[in-house]
Amino acid sequence: MSPHNTKKTDNGQQTQGIFPFWKEAGETLAVLLRRFKDEHGYGPDEKITYAGRLDPMAEGIVPLLVGEARFQKDRLLGAVKTYEVDILLGISTDTADMLGLVTNIDMDTGIAQEQIESAIEQMKGITELPYPEYSSRPVDGKPLFMHARAGQKVVVPIKKVTIHSLELKEIKEIPLKEVLDGAIEVINKVRGDFRQEETVEQWKALKGGNVQMISIVATVSSGTYMRSLAERMGELLGVPALAYRIVRTEVKGVEK
Repeated sequence: MSPHNTKKTDNGQQTQGIFPFWKEAGETLAVLLRRFKDEHGYGPDEKITYAGRLDPMAEGIVPLLVGEARFQKDRLLGAVKTYEVDILLGISTDTADMLGLVTNIDMDTGIAQEQIESAIEQMKGITELPYPEYSSRPVDGKPLFMHARAGQKVVVPIKKVTIHSLELKEIKEIPLKEVLDGAIEVINKVRGDFRQEETVEQWKALKGGNVQMISIVATVSSGTYMRSLAERMGELLGVPALAYRIVRTEVKGVEK
């Protein structure tokens, strides 16, 4: 992906610009920034920020703003975004993705396509969603994830959202082992304290046959968490659910 709105020094170094940089699954944003600086020859003190977060397990476009382009952050934070999401039915976790600890299991889902299509239609009318309990949204001066890690109960804020489009791409059954192997591979790439060892041990101990996976494409307003959307899908279908795979494919107003 090429940078745009850029300026260069005489030796060709980018002094400012918007870079639609691809975050790999398993990377934190801190690791992403270090990799970007290494690949583009920026020093550790170069002023660079990002417009829009992605969870460690997610991948996709993160607009990185270099130099004076940092002052466009507010505009890009409000941009409409498109995601491809694989929703795993039958398992829920406290983070609503595979980086969390299991809270419920019911893998004999057997949800019919008609039920899933009906849930998709209902989800198109969603106007608000709760923030995930494991998110950076501040409450009482601390991010929600800090309250959750400490076992502190707080009122989780509700986010106003707009679902611009929501398309069902595929419904499939895949072996649970394949699901877990893929998740563990990504979890092992995550750096930082995200309870990885405990989570991986739990996934390794889980046994079962096949599980249902729903693939969707969602174009949504800024700040719409795909993990919350996956949980809502489960609620509508009456089964545990989580976001197994999240890929941000587009940020409106940022060229690929």
